[in-house]
Order: sequence, then C-alpha cells, then structure tokens
Amino acid sequence: MAPTPREWLWYLLVFGVGCSLWGVALSDLLQQTWSQQSLWALGALAVVTFASLFRYVRLSDDAYHSVYTLDDVPLYALIFLQGWQAAVVVAGLARLLFEVVRVFQAWRQHPERVHWAHVLYHFSNIPMTVNVTAAAGLTYLALKGPEALMEGPQNMAAVAGATAVWFFLAFAQNSLTLTLRRQLPLSWMLQVFRQNLRYIRLHVLMLVPLGALLAIFLETLPWVAILLLVPVVLMHNALEAQHKLRLESVSTIQALARYLEERDQYTQGHSTRVAGYAAAMAACMEMSDEEVEQVRRAGLIHDIGKVDIPDAILRKPGHLTDTERQIMRTHTDRAVDLGRRLVSLSRELPFREAAYHHENYDGSGHYQLVGEEIPLYSRILAVADTFDAMTSDRPYRKGVALEEALKTLREVSGRQLDPNCVKAFEKALEKGTIQPILAENQRKS
Repeated sequence: MAPTPREWLWYLLVFGVGCSLWGVALSDLLQQTWSQQSLWALGALAVVTFASLFRYVRLSDDAYHSVYTLDDVPLYALIFLQGWQAAVVVAGLARLLFEVVRVFQAWRQHPERVHWAHVLYHFSNIPMTVNVTAAAGLTYLALKGPEALMEGPQNMAAVAGATAVWFFLAFAQNSLTLTLRRQLPLSWMLQVFRQNLRYIRLHVLMLVPLGALLAIFLETLPWVAILLLVPVVLMHNALEAQHKLRLESVSTIQALARYLEERDQYTQGHSTRVAGYAAAMAACMEMSDEEVEQVRRAGLIHDIGKVDIPDAILRKPGHLTDTERQIMRTHTDRAVDLGRRLVSLSRELPFREAAYHHENYDGSGHYQLVGEEIPLYSRILAVADTFDAMTSDRPYRKGVALEEALKTLREVSGRQLDPNCVKAFEKALEKGTIQPILAENQRKS
C-alpha cells in the first residue's frame, strides 16, 4: 500500500524536524569537553539503548501497530545525566542501527514481504524517537532547578513534566502515523491514541524513576547500576505477559465458540454469523477498530452460557415447552456469572456485554434494563441475533427472506430493539457488508 499524499507530507515533516534536532544535538555534543568517566557512561548507555530496542511488546495485533520498547530507561538516564543533546544523538543512532538490522533480518527470512513503503513506515520511528527525546530533554532543562537530580520540588516537577511530554508526544506521533498508514480519516487519530494508551499502566511509568536512579548510580556507584536491570526486565515481562494474555483470550473465544457450535448442530455457525453482523453494524456506527473487535468477540461468546444447558433441551428439534424455555433463558445468567468469576479475562472477553443480548429496549426483558441502561454492545448483538434467528433454517421452519426479516426488525424497533442499532443494520446492508454473511448461511442451509 503506497503512502498517500497526506502520509508523504507527514513523513517530510517528521524527518525534517528529527534530522534538524539531531544535527543541532550532534554539533553541541562535539563542542563539549568530555571526561573519561562521562565517555564511559555515554558508551555504556548507548549500548544499553540499542540492546533494549530488541525487547519490545506489541500494543495491538494489526498489520500496522505500535510497540513499546525498553529504551526509555537509558534515554531518561542520558537526559538527566548528560543533557538532551547526548540523549538525542544516542536515540537517533541506536534506532537507525536497530531498523537497519530489522530490515536485513526481514529481507533474509521473507524477502517477498519487504516493501519500500513498509520500510519507510518503520524508518519513520527514527526521527519520531529523536523528536520525543529532544522534547522531553528540553522540557526537563527548562523546568529543573539548581539542586541535584530528584532533589527538591522543582526538580521533581521537572521530571514529571519531561515524562508527560515524552508519553504524550510519543503516542501522538504514533497515532497520527498509524492513522495515515491505515488510510483512516484524521478523526480516528484520537481513537488510535486511546487504543495505545489503554495498555500503559502505572508500572510502565516506573521506568522514569528507574532512569533517574540509573543516572544517579552511574555518577556515584557505576557497578551498582547493573542491579537496575532486574526491575527493568520485570517491567518488560509484565507487558509481555499482558500481550500473551490478549492472544490467549482470542484463542479462548474461538475455542469456546467452536465447542458450542459442535454441541448444537441446528445453530452451527450462529455465533460466527452474529459476530459478523454485529461487527458490520459497529463499523457503521463509526466505532474504533478496537471497539469493532470487541463487538465481534462479544458476538462469538454471546451464547457461552449455553455450555451448561442439557443436550435434551439444547438439541431439541421442535418447539420448547415453557419449562424448557425458562431453563434456556438461564444461559444469560451463566454468562454474567462467568464474567464475575473470570476477572482476569473480562477485559478481553466482554462477558457482560454478551450476557444482556436478550434484554428488550422497552425494559420488558429478563433483567428489566431499559434503553441505554442496556450496554451498547448488547443492543447491537440483539439486532444481529434476532436477524440471524429469523433468516436461519430450523427443523420446524425455514428461514425467512431478507426483506421479511428487515420488515420485522423495523416493526420491533423501539420495543424489543434499539432504533439506532436497527438503523446501523440497515446502513450495513446499504454498504453490502451484511449480504455476504447471509448468502454464506443460505448456501450451507
């Protein structure tokens, strides 16, 4: 995918600013007088900065995504210890060498995947890192007082200010780059920013004081500084574990959905279709990529509470009795209970949203939630679930045609279903994202 004109303009801007800042920093650095201890510290931090770039964690699973690296700690130390110029020069050189190595590795392993536009996208990380480092370093220089590092309220405020600038500018640049690379409207930049920011936790902010401690130890007790590797590695492992949990959550969703469909042959493919319909609706409601994905996941597990429903009821070919119908309705309660029990997975698996898909918009449902008291994802799923139930074949009836199902959706809009979600379904129909899923269902029937 070749860069758009807007993307080219962004690259020209970010490379122009980054190269200018790096040139100024190098010029200032060459005019300084360096002691042997300072040169040793600069070389050590440069090596650590380069090495730490190879320990990174993806913040999303998209083709174009942000990553979190551990080079922050040595770069913070350079800012606090030797000034923004040294940090900028090291940041630019380390990132340049890292990107060259990564491109070479990619070319050796998968030469067919190495495209110039992709290389340009990755190499834009070099000036963006330079810009972030310079902005944070200059902020610290402007705010710090005459006391030693981490001494006095003014210096503490300077560290906090540099940290705020670092994180804000880093995520703002990344968000704009990802938005342009994915060829999304600029209005999506805030959503991408929030998507990246949600993975940053308090333990990541601890990298800032670790950088300050590293600077202090390098000045006073250089060999003790090695001990700081332990908390830094633990920080990385925590982020890596979080990413693995997200991947495992997706696998869990898929496995649960397959298990349910294997149990009930008459609704085979139902969860997948509901997930597809719901995701198409969410996209038409201008939700972010992350929110659309969460809606899709909710669709995949919306019937997860049926795992405990007896086969005699779940697989019954005819109509259910009142008693059996009452038992079947308990699957929403089970889904709510799962969400309470599996707290560690509740962020990735939207159990609560999946559980309320049988609530009626007018408050006549099982939990008697009214209107917007029902989670938005649940209201979307209610439309998708109702449509699939009407258009799918059952042993006791044939699925209805698209026009008839659409007519019914409009009739129950405002009573059973959210009118805005029904409109989103109609919009998805106009865009043609519903028809392929429906056609595949009818083909298999």
